[in-house]
Amino acid sequence: MKVFDDQIGVYNKNCFVPMISFPIFCRQNDYEHFLCSLLIEKNLRAAAIVLRAYNIEIAKVTENVRDPIRGQGRFTFWRETLDEIYNPKGQIPQTPVVQLLNWVANEFKISKIWLSRMIDARESNPASRFNSLEDLDNYYEQVVSSMYYVFLELHGVKDVQADHAASHLGRCYGIVSFLRAIPATASKGNILFPNDLLAKHSVSQEDIRRGKNSKGVNDIVFDIASVANSHLLKARSLKDKVPKNAIPVFLPSVFCDDYLKNLQTVDFNIFEPSINRRRYLFHKLLLQKFRKTY
Repeated sequence: MKVFDDQIGVYNKNCFVPMISFPIFCRQNDYEHFLCSLLIEKNLRAAAIVLRAYNIEIAKVTENVRDPIRGQGRFTFWRETLDEIYNPKGQIPQTPVVQLLNWVANEFKISKIWLSRMIDARESNPASRFNSLEDLDNYYEQVVSSMYYVFLELHGVKDVQADHAASHLGRCYGIVSFLRAIPATASKGNILFPNDLLAKHSVSQEDIRRGKNSKGVNDIVFDIASVANSHLLKARSLKDKVPKNAIPVFLPSVFCDDYLKNLQTVDFNIFEPSINRRRYLFHKLLLQKFRKTY
């Protein structure tokens, strides 16, 4: 396959696969990671956007498909698609995302295990409900950290310390995303806090729906945010041991750090409207990239 420098599309076996809509798709559905993708090396940028589009497609199965049978069917499609991509004689479905994913997987030697792991994790918990904080933590290691492992491979990085840092940052980013989503899901009557924390702080789902026991809710948020913050600190403690060419993979730490600090300023009141307002942080991403740190 050949990628145009302007990222208009990709040629594969005399077939042109347009790519012009992919950056728009990623910007609309995963804005922060889209910004980070703009700051990686130009020769990797198109592949990064494709991988992000794949991740969004997997996530949308649980977000948009209400019928469990249809959802299972979509997961089966993607699982079988990966089987075809990683089969030298496989029959690749003729859809843009799949065609481009096939190019990325083969061109950059992306391991199937991480792409499959994201499917398995989301299929195993389509409603994103957790009995314990540990369950939540492990879920995001599979869903988000796996994508960071893929991005390390994209950068040609095979390093134990980088993998370790990616594991922690993935958990942190996943937990931060979980906290961000709480106000929207709660407004629809869906309370996603882990059951063990609800019991620990004597908070019922009805309390949250009616806006009662705000201290108990804030205490739950504090416990969850503390785990995210510990992962962020651990990831950053490894920054001097991570290869410099892997630093762009860890730029999402900027968004985690900003959210957790803002959450602390409002005493962990997750329903404070200012918490989820989009903030201009691109300059911080540029600074981190320039300094080659995270």
